[in-house]
Amino acid sequence: AKFASIVVPTVDTVRSSWLLETFCEKGKPVLFVGDSGTAKTVTILKYLRGLDLTKNQVLTSNFSSRTTSRDVQLGIEDVVEKRTKDTFGPAMGKKLICYFDDLNMPKVDTYGTQQPIALLKTLIERQGFYDREKELNWKKIKDLYYVAAMGPPGGARNPVDPRF
Repeated sequence: AKFASIVVPTVDTVRSSWLLETFCEKGKPVLFVGDSGTAKTVTILKYLRGLDLTKNQVLTSNFSSRTTSRDVQLGIEDVVEKRTKDTFGPAMGKKLICYFDDLNMPKVDTYGTQQPIALLKTLIERQGFYDREKELNWKKIKDLYYVAAMGPPGGARNPVDPRF
C-alpha cells in the first residue's frame, strides 16, 4: 500500500468507525464534527470503500462557500432513477449513501440560512424535495442514507442551523 493510504487505528478512529457503521446499518444520519486532522474524512472514506457495491451506491460531495442547494439537488438527481410517477431512488435493491464533506462551508445568505443545508434538512425530514424544472411537483426520494463531516465554526466555516 502507498504510504499516504496507510491508516493507523487509534482508540478514536476505532470508536468513530464503530459508531459510523452502527448508525448507517440502522439508517440514521451521521455527522462527524472535529478539528482538522482528527480523521473524520479518512474514517468515513475507509468505511465507504469497504461497502458492498452490489448493494450500495455512494455519492460524495465536497461543499465549499460556493455550493448551492441546486448543486446538491442536481447531484442527487443525477444518481437516482425513477421508480414510479413521483418516486425516485438508487437502482432497485441498492442503498444510496450520500457523503457530504465540509458541510458547514456554504455561505450564509441574507436570511441567515445555508441553502444546501436547508435542502438536506428537508430531504432528511420529508424524504424528498420539489422538482425545480417542472411545475414544482414533489419528488419522493427513497433509500438514501446520509453521512457528513465538518469542522467547528470559525474562519471560512459557518455555524450550522441548530434545527439541522
